[in-house]
Amino acid sequence: MGNSERKETVVGIDFGTTTSAIGFVRDGLPVLLQIDNGNVITPTILAFSRKGETITGIYAKKQAVLNPERTFSSIKRTIGNGSSVTIDGKAWSFERMASVIIKKMVSEAGKALGCLVTNAVITVPAYFNDLQRKAVQKIGREAGLNVLRIINEPTAAAMAYGIDQEKEQNLLVFDFGGGTFDVSVLTISSGVFEVIATGGDNHLGGDDIDSLLLNDILKDFKAARGVDLSNDKMAMQKLKDETEKLKIRLSDSPSSKLSIPFITADENGPMHLEKEYTVEDLDKMIYRMLKKIITLAGETLQNADMKKADIDKIMLVGGSTRIPSVRNAIEKEFGKKLLAGINPVECVALGASIQGAIISGEIENMVLVDVIPLTLGVEIDGGDSEPLIEKNRPIPATCKRIFSTVVDNQEEVELRVLQGNSNRATENLEIGRFILGGIEIAGKGEPKIEVSFDIDVNGILSVSAVDKATGAGRSIRIDREIAKSDENGATV
Repeated sequence: MGNSERKETVVGIDFGTTTSAIGFVRDGLPVLLQIDNGNVITPTILAFSRKGETITGIYAKKQAVLNPERTFSSIKRTIGNGSSVTIDGKAWSFERMASVIIKKMVSEAGKALGCLVTNAVITVPAYFNDLQRKAVQKIGREAGLNVLRIINEPTAAAMAYGIDQEKEQNLLVFDFGGGTFDVSVLTISSGVFEVIATGGDNHLGGDDIDSLLLNDILKDFKAARGVDLSNDKMAMQKLKDETEKLKIRLSDSPSSKLSIPFITADENGPMHLEKEYTVEDLDKMIYRMLKKIITLAGETLQNADMKKADIDKIMLVGGSTRIPSVRNAIEKEFGKKLLAGINPVECVALGASIQGAIISGEIENMVLVDVIPLTLGVEIDGGDSEPLIEKNRPIPATCKRIFSTVVDNQEEVELRVLQGNSNRATENLEIGRFILGGIEIAGKGEPKIEVSFDIDVNGILSVSAVDKATGAGRSIRIDREIAKSDENGATV
């Protein structure tokens, strides 16, 4: 491992829901860079000052209580859905906000390295769909980066663990972060990291635990004092901050008191909020979450064609895995001790740094083989979803399939591209559509239309279709704009 000639630095970026980090490989080992007031971890928060200036990281978090309407967190949860907000009369997409945060991280990383940072590997949740992955690439470009690779977060974490592992082993990775949950089964052997199966939920994370606590506090305060704090934006920002701290304290202590003086006021004067919570209280709240995590892990193991006994090591990633009941549930279900000595918040960025060093040639004799998390297909007559590339297939991957018309003398067909594991088109995500014209005029079922799916190492899809008789063709690289276009036409 290693190379005596110094290659151009490629950084690894973990753009997380709650926190983010950036690292690189030095002397064959990954290290994180100081990017936020001397810290290697930065809050993934963007704020707009009253003067319209952007503020990121720690300083954005500190001013949130006084500026709640112009402070944005959990931005990652909205990536790829096209939503935006208006700030000072200008529309800001959440992708644009993300690019500002990453640009600031990269700028600080460049200062720490003493050079301009232009090349990066960026991680995403394993269960991110095609539109979300494409959005992350765009975010990186808007931040001034050449995004060399998109890799899955649990895979990156496994690479951080396995960089110095010689023994062949099967690894089960639980990635439970601020906004998402992923679980992956990998085999590590002779420097080859092969993902066998992956599963997850893009709307299950620490933010949801915070919401459960927050709703309980709001309900209790309203019942006791007759005041609904949810209508007070400044009070809500205080509550959100203190609720997160309460959750963290309950990871280390059997009980903790939530105490917020002067949370609000009425005609009788100021009101204070105080409430005691125990670990048992939190466990009851997140019981259903724990059941879902274990169920998803079992399904992923089944998809990998493995049993519990086949797993050699279990790795936990993400801040939410620090919650004792999360760790206990996983240990109890799989009957194995969890890997120790690995920082669950830092390992994703470290693994991304390793992948960057592999690409640059700084690290040799390591290979990553990843898979797609969701089946890719097209809608066919009758509203069914016809799979072309099945979930958990290694990438890159290509598939070609022949389709035809459904009525006589059909002059064009519409191709609706779907992502999801259901047999019904309506239950999957439409990630793109286009119309192919100029096809052979013939009876239904006679034209031969070849549809090709090509998915690259980043898990991003390109689609083409060609009429074998006339040579008429169309190809697209799926993105959100295409997904919204071409509203009319016949169905393939």
